[in-house]
Amino acid sequence: MNSDLQLLLLALSIFSGVLFPSLAAWWQPLLPQIIFLLFVFAIVQIRFSDAYRTLQRNRNCWLILLWQLVLLPVLAAAILYPLMSDQWYVFTLATLCTGSITATTALSRLFGLNDALALVVCLGGALLMPLPLYVLLTFAVEGDASIDFAVYLTRIVVFIVVPFIVVFVFRKIASVQIDAWVREKVPHAVLILLVFFGLAVMDGVQTLLLERPWLLLSYIALAFGISIVVQGVTYIALSRLGIRDAKTACLLCAYRNMGIVAAIAGASLGEHFLIFVGVWQLPMYLLPLFFKRFYREAECN
Repeated sequence: MNSDLQLLLLALSIFSGVLFPSLAAWWQPLLPQIIFLLFVFAIVQIRFSDAYRTLQRNRNCWLILLWQLVLLPVLAAAILYPLMSDQWYVFTLATLCTGSITATTALSRLFGLNDALALVVCLGGALLMPLPLYVLLTFAVEGDASIDFAVYLTRIVVFIVVPFIVVFVFRKIASVQIDAWVREKVPHAVLILLVFFGLAVMDGVQTLLLERPWLLLSYIALAFGISIVVQGVTYIALSRLGIRDAKTACLLCAYRNMGIVAAIAGASLGEHFLIFVGVWQLPMYLLPLFFKRFYREAECN
């Protein structure tokens, strides 16, 4: 299946989740297993030596992390403070203070970008994100911001440490031929998992669309606005890293792991934040279809 059809299939999965709520509700309880497998497959497609070499020699990964978790959130906090309502302001900062979603590695590979860099930054963001999240939420949220570090550590172990162990053991016992065959077939499995993920995260969205359509539309506008602006600003700010790494950074900075924010800090953000987390998947699944030409130019260059 060519990449255009893959992007279209991902977009259709989101709409299917909204149009067929029973289908979304069926997949929603399986989200943890889907996320776990996505990370296993993301790791198995990249050799540990490539990721280590990127971490050791490519200083761009550190610059992207600095931009993603420090400079970009601080700039947004300063510029948007007088411009946004309290709720939109808090949602925006919470979005910009977390690391990248696992699917970023798969998207980077689909567009011919730097998937090893994407994996390293994704891991680094997951490990470092509690600090900027806590600092900025303390500033933005009235009252005390709280982060459940027990839940955070549990998710790190289950969704990062265990997948690394699984892949490490697999590579120790599998032959070179089997490893190569698995890496060849895994992209198809990743696509299927991303479709199921898109279905699952839309659970409850149709209900809100019918009951409070204007609220849902306002959250959709905010989600698309954040994603588009972040990609544009990131490309301008990091263009000196080289076209390929700068566009990889655009994906990393726009495709954020909102699920972990909801899990560890949702109590500080209010009940509507969970709605926004679901809506946030819309730009992540739909924008690649429209931005594909922009990202593929990096592969050509």
